[in-house]
Amino acid sequence: MKIKKVLFAKCLTGFYMDDKEAIKQGAKRDGFIYKGKPITPGYESIRQPGEAVSVIFVLENGEIAFGDCVVAQYASSGGREVPLSAEAQIDCMKKYVVPYFEGFDICNFKNTAETFDRHLFDGKKLPSSIRYGVTQAILETVSKSKRISMTEVILEEYGLPFDLTPVRINAQSGDDRYLNVDKMILKKVGMMPHGLTTSVKERLGEDGQIFLDWVKWVTERIKEIGSQDYSPVMRYDVYGCIGEAFNNDLDKVADYLLRVEKTCEPYQVFVEMPIDLKSSERQLEGMLDLKTKLFKKGSKLKLIIDEYANTYEEIVQWVDARGADMVQVKTIDLGGINNVIEAVMYCNNNGVLAYQGGTCNETDKSALVSVNIAVATKPFAMSGKPGMGVDEGVMIVNNEQQRLLAILQAKIEASI
Repeated sequence: MKIKKVLFAKCLTGFYMDDKEAIKQGAKRDGFIYKGKPITPGYESIRQPGEAVSVIFVLENGEIAFGDCVVAQYASSGGREVPLSAEAQIDCMKKYVVPYFEGFDICNFKNTAETFDRHLFDGKKLPSSIRYGVTQAILETVSKSKRISMTEVILEEYGLPFDLTPVRINAQSGDDRYLNVDKMILKKVGMMPHGLTTSVKERLGEDGQIFLDWVKWVTERIKEIGSQDYSPVMRYDVYGCIGEAFNNDLDKVADYLLRVEKTCEPYQVFVEMPIDLKSSERQLEGMLDLKTKLFKKGSKLKLIIDEYANTYEEIVQWVDARGADMVQVKTIDLGGINNVIEAVMYCNNNGVLAYQGGTCNETDKSALVSVNIAVATKPFAMSGKPGMGVDEGVMIVNNEQQRLLAILQAKIEASI
């Protein structure tokens, strides 16, 4: 299918971009914003509106395929790229993407996406946000050309089996850590509640008690208002705050995690980024040490790595080293979505759990494409996104998954 024209549209994301380091260092809330000046490169304020760019392929048959270029809520942290404004992304794509794709005949997804994702323009790859959005458009182009779902394109080109097992959906609470937990319980979200524990003083407590009290409330709330058949997997993201509270003394961190695990009983619990040692090498060493300490203490609590596993190559490193029990395959960090597919497959094939995540700062389009990837590759869980309101993101992801499963079931039964 030939690309007749490439267009661009500046769009909004489902949330905002936050300067995580400024927040962790005590920036004060003022309504929905934070007071003070940002300290991370690329930010004009500590909290600023999220921007996206839709890259639109006008196909030779008149149809439209598009993908959305987005960046993480916490762009620039943990080794991530400095964010580009929508205008900067559009200028970059007018210079490089338009001449590359106008007149291009897209015959398949995998080869086309990989070639573009790895191509050097003036000696370097395009920013990951641009590669993310453009490869979404490539996938939809092939999907429309073949008149099959994006999931089926992936199944065909990567040799994956039709598997109708639903992928559990993860929801995150944002700042409204009580009301949103109730929403998750009522909607029987499979993995929850995240917690947004970005501050030792306000969210964890100098001795960790604030966080433990909230974890206890979540556990009891599930039992109080949840149905008898509801047994979610618990995932708490603490952004290194446990290590920060205990001066990165891993013996103390391990003992504290045992208390978290006990408080979560009878639910399976994952803790993401319990420590943040500020470099890839130190983080891997620290997480391996922490895993060993927990194992020796008989713990079944699982650790998740997020930052420092920002590329396919870094994810492979973490999986090979068994540095975490689960890797967050953060969709927006990997560039082309071909890397997301390969990363989830690598985790699955090598005995490490994959959480196909992303960011609340994505769009409806990037969320829908992510669901198609997850239904094909089967990670342990996928993110309900975009936004922090629970209802909207969970609805978008759940409904797309249910539609895809119905279509695949009908094709297996040869009724369509």
